[in-house]
Parts: sequence; C-alpha cells; structure tokens
Amino acid sequence: MITGYPHKGAGLFEVACRFVEKSLSRPVQSTIVTLGGFPATRAEKHLKRKAFDFNPQYIVIQFGATDAQCPIRARSRPTDRCSKRSTDGGSKPSAALRFHSQPATALSPLRWEIASLIGHLRKIEPITPLSLYIAAIERMVDDCRSAGITPVVLSPFVYGSRYTMRKAIPYTNALHELHSRAQDMIFVNCVSLLANFPKSMILQNDGFHLSLVAQNLVGEAIGQAIVDDIRTKNDGYVGDARRQQFG
Repeated sequence: MITGYPHKGAGLFEVACRFVEKSLSRPVQSTIVTLGGFPATRAEKHLKRKAFDFNPQYIVIQFGATDAQCPIRARSRPTDRCSKRSTDGGSKPSAALRFHSQPATALSPLRWEIASLIGHLRKIEPITPLSLYIAAIERMVDDCRSAGITPVVLSPFVYGSRYTMRKAIPYTNALHELHSRAQDMIFVNCVSLLANFPKSMILQNDGFHLSLVAQNLVGEAIGQAIVDDIRTKNDGYVGDARRQQFG
C-alpha cells in the first residue's frame, strides 16, 4: 500500500497500527511494501513474493486511488518504477515532492474545477479499466484468504476533480459488491468516510494526495475495522469453546 507520502512517516498505515496497539493493548509488528504509482494489475504480481513472507495476519491493500485517477497530464500515468519494502516515503524527485507537499489553498478548488473541465472535454478515462481493476483486486483477495490472511481493501480516496470523482464511484461500488460475496474480507469505504469533509481540508493542493487530516481519518478507520474483526473472531472462538464444553 502507499506510505504517508508526501508527509513524513508512514501516514495512515502508521496511524492504523498505533490505533490497534492502543485499542487492544497488544504490540503490532508491521511492514509496508511500497509500489509507488503501480496500478493494481501490476501490483498483484508482487503480492505473494513481497508480502507473504512476512507471515501477516492482515494485509491492507490500497491501489484504487491510482487506478481510478483520470490525470490530465500524460506523464502522471504510471511508468516503470522500482519498488521496495520500506517504512518511509520512498524515493521521489524533489521537484515532485515540493509540488505534492503544498497544502490546499483558497485557490485550490478553482484549480480542481479546471482539471475537471479538461477531463470532461478530453473524455479522459481512468488509468485502469474497472473490469481489470476489480479482477486484480479479487485475485489478491483470494490469494490472501487462501494463505489464511485477512485482506483489508481500501476504496479509492476522494479527488479534487469532480470529473475524476464521478469516474471513481463505480470502482468503490464494485469493491462493495466484492465485499458482499467474499468471506473474511474487510472493506473500508474511504469515499463515504471523507465525503462529509471539505476537500480543502482533506486534500493537498494537487487534488490527489491526502492531507494529514485525511491520513489520520483513514488510518483510524483501518485500525477500527481491524480491531472490530479481531474482537468478533475472539468472541466467536469463545462461543465455540463454550458450545464444545457444554454441548
């Protein structure tokens, strides 16, 4: 999944781990496999080799933000980049980092509206077609479940561009449908989580990367979902033990 880029630290993932530790009073051992800019169709090829050897109980999968994006600049589409396992922001060009690090301003909504209009006029399509995206996510979910790992799948986030946002909604709906038929999968709907906040509060000036506020919101939602799942499973184990004892 993504790191906390363009902020320091591991961002929402770090927040989620701290939330689980505090809520359950249990230590959490974690790692991030950073595939910066990879769409889900490329990322799935690396899942087993880069994540399974960690022997995790949960894997948080977050690729929809890139896949559903409709970038107005061709260079913003994914290119071949190296991936690495890390707990920092990875290596990003300094010029890009400076641009992405700019917080939203009073003029940001105007910038986002212009991007939305350009996307509409050019009829720009998302980076990954929906059918290919959901098939890749489903295969990753199945791989995790087959290995006894609980997958935690995040929907795309929100975008500054209204055009891109409209294109991203079907991706979120498809993940919701996948969740309804896939057992032992956790789904975090980031769109509904962030929809009630002003975009200038939850997005950077580029209209794509999350602000620290949004990183915290999504991180806590991931942590809460994992905590709820652990408690539900523990309650189930207790119930099974009691039925065996008194049955």
